[in-house]
Amino acid sequence: MVVNFYLKDGKATQETWIYCLIRYQNKRVKHYTNRKIHPKHWNIKEQEIRKSHPNSPELNHWLKGVETFVGKLELEWDKKHNSSGIVPIIPPTYLKENLDKYFTKTTKDEREEHNQKSFWGYYNQFLTRMNNGTRVHLSKGTPMAPKTIFQFENLKRHLDNYQKAKKIKIEFDKIDLTFYNDFVEYLTTKLKLAPNTIGKLITNLKVFLREAFDEGITTNNIFANRRFRSNSSLADTIYLTPLEIKEISNLDLKTNLKLDRVRDMFIIGCYTGLRFSDIVNIKPEHINDGMIEITQVKTKEKVAIPMTKEVERLLSKYNNSLHKISNQKFNDYLYEVVKKCESLEIEVTKKTIQGGKQIAIKKPKYEFVSSHTARRSFATNEYMAKGLSVHDIMSITGHKTEKSFYKYIRQTPKENAERVKIIWKEREEGLANGNLRVV
Repeated sequence: MVVNFYLKDGKATQETWIYCLIRYQNKRVKHYTNRKIHPKHWNIKEQEIRKSHPNSPELNHWLKGVETFVGKLELEWDKKHNSSGIVPIIPPTYLKENLDKYFTKTTKDEREEHNQKSFWGYYNQFLTRMNNGTRVHLSKGTPMAPKTIFQFENLKRHLDNYQKAKKIKIEFDKIDLTFYNDFVEYLTTKLKLAPNTIGKLITNLKVFLREAFDEGITTNNIFANRRFRSNSSLADTIYLTPLEIKEISNLDLKTNLKLDRVRDMFIIGCYTGLRFSDIVNIKPEHINDGMIEITQVKTKEKVAIPMTKEVERLLSKYNNSLHKISNQKFNDYLYEVVKKCESLEIEVTKKTIQGGKQIAIKKPKYEFVSSHTARRSFATNEYMAKGLSVHDIMSITGHKTEKSFYKYIRQTPKENAERVKIIWKEREEGLANGNLRVV
């Protein structure tokens, strides 16, 4: 038997796997070892580690040990079968099975260190630190929100399913632009995920890769490549006008307490701009001097929101403590509520992207209403009402940048034109009456 050693990728810019190639009786058995090396430390001619590597003596001794082990397997096979007179050819499966056992014969500490430095080992460690609170928000120093943890668990699920579908093993050194393009194509064409969903998955993958790079787990910094980007598109979502909100508010739901409660919670969202996750957490201690003062679940930022008479009435109906309900169940009940509104039976067209292609979906407006519609409606209606500045509205919604805030505004071009028309008319009247101040 002849044993030779090669690198998986001799042109790699980071560590790559060492594999052995065993030749005997016109057969070839290729088997990867459990060690990696950077190509710059590999002597192709001698098939060994260069002296430039700090651990070259130990690693070369290990390579010799692999060669010796293969020789022992051959002797043991011959000894086992020589009594029959004719020694059968060693099956490749016999070599592979024994090499598998050999390469996993490491100490517990070695296995743990290797596991933590592998892609999946470090990813599991990454999630563990998130769940036990030792990995905190970098700028705020607060524990990661449950929704954030869920997103990284979701990314793990997609990556695991991807490698199973492609019959590959994801490792840090295998993540390049080819992997990026293939993974995005898989999410787009196979799973038909929306661009924003894919963009979020890539954003979180980049966060993970950057942390692994910063901690010295890998030298792969492909995440910094401008082509390894998180694409997104502006969601084509709807908002409810004040009249539509009023119709929902006036529905008689006394015979169905579940729908009545969900409707009230939705209206509170329409008049406060609070996220669903914050609405379900409202307690009496959050109500002070005609205001709702609450720390947002998502951002951990505190907001103070003046209550309208309608919001005060609805909260007092439940003793300032709203019912706990899952978002999914809330949306199921909300659908039953809004489809009762005549004004929401009008058909609207929503553009979206599925499988990488833009399509138009035409349905009754109530089909597109969800818990988050309340927050978007609040932001859009307050913006169009002109009474509050953008900064005032952002202080209530908790948006930190105008860019993120304007993503919530859902004016049609005609609605925007009507708004501008009123502003220009007021300006003209001010000039005519000499009441317009120029600052």
